[in-house]
Amino acid sequence: MYGTNPFSAQDSWNAGNGQSSWGAGNPPSVFGALPYPSGSGSHAPLNELVTFKFTSFNPTILNCKVIGPHNETYFRAVTDASMQGYTVLKNSQGSNIALVEWASHPNVEARGITAKQPVGQWLRLSSDRSSRYMVCNGVSYTWAPSDRFLHLFVSGTSDLLVRVSKTYDSVVLELTPRAMQLGLLDAAILATILLQCGKSID
Repeated sequence: MYGTNPFSAQDSWNAGNGQSSWGAGNPPSVFGALPYPSGSGSHAPLNELVTFKFTSFNPTILNCKVIGPHNETYFRAVTDASMQGYTVLKNSQGSNIALVEWASHPNVEARGITAKQPVGQWLRLSSDRSSRYMVCNGVSYTWAPSDRFLHLFVSGTSDLLVRVSKTYDSVVLELTPRAMQLGLLDAAILATILLQCGKSID
């Protein structure tokens, strides 16, 4: 395994200071709630990926803008004092599309994605703690680390749909055209925020 609790999100990166508290030991997880991969292989560049960048953290991904094609703001994650204990995901028109209720066992609900349920049920941890499962529109997907990315596949296949990576000041989400056709954009945005937020989601 990759440490004492590989599903703990990295604390200091999400604290907004951009500094790492990791020493010369294992590097921090680039996936937040998934373990740091040890593989040394590399991925060939994927053509035609649609890229979204989570940026302007204030101070974490729970308050950020999501910039997409043509450098436009497509989503905003908002966690503010007027709604203590809640994070709202808004689309570019300002409509609420998802709500996360932060409690000892946080809940999530998202229009067209999932009815209200525990986050740990929507992003269910595998028995070997190496991946998380997500169901959208009746289809089961798997989030799993690979090289320096977090990948989303249709469960039981190697059909890459989405990949997530991290830089010092942003998180990058890339979707294949097939993922866009399957309507996974909103679910992938929401899952990325939850997996990268630094909070316990189980």
